[in-house]
Amino acid sequence: MDTVRFIEGGGFPVDVVSRDAAIEMSFKPRPAYIARCKELGLTVPRRFYDPKIRSIHPWLARRSRSVARALNLASLLPVTVSTSEFLKMLGFSGEALRELVSKGYPPLISYTLPDPSVLELARGKIVVDPMAGGGSIPLEAVILGARTIACEYNPVAYLILKATIEYPAKYGLQLYRRVRDEARRLIGFARTVLGEFYDEDVEGYIVLRRVKVDGKVAPLATTIPLTPRKAIVVKGGITAIVEDSRGRSLDTNRGLLPLWMKEHTIIVEREFDIEALTTLHTIVVVQAEKGFRLAGDRDVKLLLRAYEKYWQLKSEGMLLPSIPLAQDNEVFEDILPLGRYSNLFNPRQALATEMLVRYTRGRVRELVEREDDFGVAVGLYLALGLDRVVDFNSILTTWNYEQGSIRDSTGSYYKFRKFRLEGVYAEAIVPFKTLDWVFEPDVEGETAGGICPVLGELCEKLEGKGDRVEIYLADVLELSKHLDIKTDVVNVDPPYYDQHVYSDFSEFFWPFLKTALDVVIGRLFNNNLLDSWAPTSWRVPKEHEVISRGSGDTSFKEKFKRALVEMSRILKDDGLLVLWFNHRSLDAWKTVVDALQDTGFRVVNVIPLVSEHPTRSVTKGGTTGLSHVLVLVARKSGTQPPHIDKDELRRRALEWAKKAKLLPSYEVREEDIKVLNQAVEIALRTTK
Repeated sequence: MDTVRFIEGGGFPVDVVSRDAAIEMSFKPRPAYIARCKELGLTVPRRFYDPKIRSIHPWLARRSRSVARALNLASLLPVTVSTSEFLKMLGFSGEALRELVSKGYPPLISYTLPDPSVLELARGKIVVDPMAGGGSIPLEAVILGARTIACEYNPVAYLILKATIEYPAKYGLQLYRRVRDEARRLIGFARTVLGEFYDEDVEGYIVLRRVKVDGKVAPLATTIPLTPRKAIVVKGGITAIVEDSRGRSLDTNRGLLPLWMKEHTIIVEREFDIEALTTLHTIVVVQAEKGFRLAGDRDVKLLLRAYEKYWQLKSEGMLLPSIPLAQDNEVFEDILPLGRYSNLFNPRQALATEMLVRYTRGRVRELVEREDDFGVAVGLYLALGLDRVVDFNSILTTWNYEQGSIRDSTGSYYKFRKFRLEGVYAEAIVPFKTLDWVFEPDVEGETAGGICPVLGELCEKLEGKGDRVEIYLADVLELSKHLDIKTDVVNVDPPYYDQHVYSDFSEFFWPFLKTALDVVIGRLFNNNLLDSWAPTSWRVPKEHEVISRGSGDTSFKEKFKRALVEMSRILKDDGLLVLWFNHRSLDAWKTVVDALQDTGFRVVNVIPLVSEHPTRSVTKGGTTGLSHVLVLVARKSGTQPPHIDKDELRRRALEWAKKAKLLPSYEVREEDIKVLNQAVEIALRTTK
């Protein structure tokens, strides 16, 4: 049998990788970066330049790049490598981190480059991620220098993979420069055609939903927190800002939401009604640079001006998707009375989205006519940016009073696992604020989450590696049908049983991407290996999605087993399966381990790592997740090392679980340790 790999031994630096991952995945992590610099004896820079790949486009279950890189590398190296050598090859060394911080980067493995010796080691090796999602695993495999194949069943995730890995590797920094120029041009267009509908010095609006009941206007909320100490109070038709409102929370009258949705659809679909508009969408507070103020006549006037323009465009015919919201989409269940995608906006939001869709479609056509495939690539980033605008500028948004900012439309999904409305929503300032933030074409040294900074970072790291990556829209249940290869490593972070319904979530975005990219959609999906789905569809494929849709759904086990059979077929006899999994339910673990055993895989190591930071809303919202992921390292039956010691694996996994900390002073929760121990016991059933 082939050499035992580093990932199969006991030298994996769980503590270092977990600490790095926890910091990488945190939201607004500057305090964590400062603490990490001090831990490592590094000078703290004045500010941190931190372009994350999640800024390309929203996607569920974003995974740590440092974990992805460490697992990829550990799967290629022999077990004889020492832990210190492994960390140096990974990019975690005092010299590399000092250089990073001197340039203003946070001290994270994902921003370092692996040791040059790794590139030669990985050359000729193949890493496959058959359920690639947001792309952390294949991205880091390409950076290591391995030939990388990433497959994804969901078309939104497929486009994210192309934007995150394929195009930066294929076109390098020339792509970054062109996208930056195109972003500037788009922002200029938006300011010209939309500027008259917004005040440039405004940061955003907080809009109260109201309806008429028995001839009287009823607000859907009477208390609206603005900050942890400040709130709006609505009482008897009077709105006031209360300066000391500690302990107050939003009090949505959910019983009035169906009526509100019905009335809203009338004024955006069938009737021009100014009085109804200002009742249903009442701007109560304006966020300005110096704080909050109550809305005035000019704020209402600008909204009405946009309403008139919206109806003018509507009479001419709009590109904004007007297809019905899918009745069988579970995460849309609470908003189905809105009827259509075009009704997910107030009139000004719809106007802004329509103008951006028109521009993007036209500009993409021009780019492709002049620059062929390069134009397709550039156009994709414009469409992804449009999607991010939609996420932050629909009536599904809320107001995040803890951070003083708009919470995106998908924020309700993270919290409740479905899209829903509250008594208020927040409206963005698209031409003057939102587009600048979404793209950030001119920032230097600091980023708040724009596409251009992260694209520049990706292009710099991936330039010249275009021949090492392949991206496919593919069904993991038919993997071997399309991939005639034998791979060294299958590194996969599959859906975690019932935690997310990826297809339903992605159908919020897909219609807008499809509309904006209509003229090039076929070219973007040149690697579509699905027999039963085409990008002309308004729906995303769901039939073979490897998830559980809740109690009573037994399809996950069957599909997961079929997926493992396919992975086994493309894996070399001495290849490794590296499987990430996270769930609090032991039934979920039994399902996964039974599937491994039934398909001839044997677990040879179990590595607990920090996978999420508890400050992230996706972590807070889920009741099924742990703060740790268990990485199950497996070989095909009959190829596992002869020295496997089940007791040693059990002891080591427990020891590692206690080292996988968010903070040096942090103690892993006893309840998590208990679940992790039980999961390890289940995983070791396959070990002989």
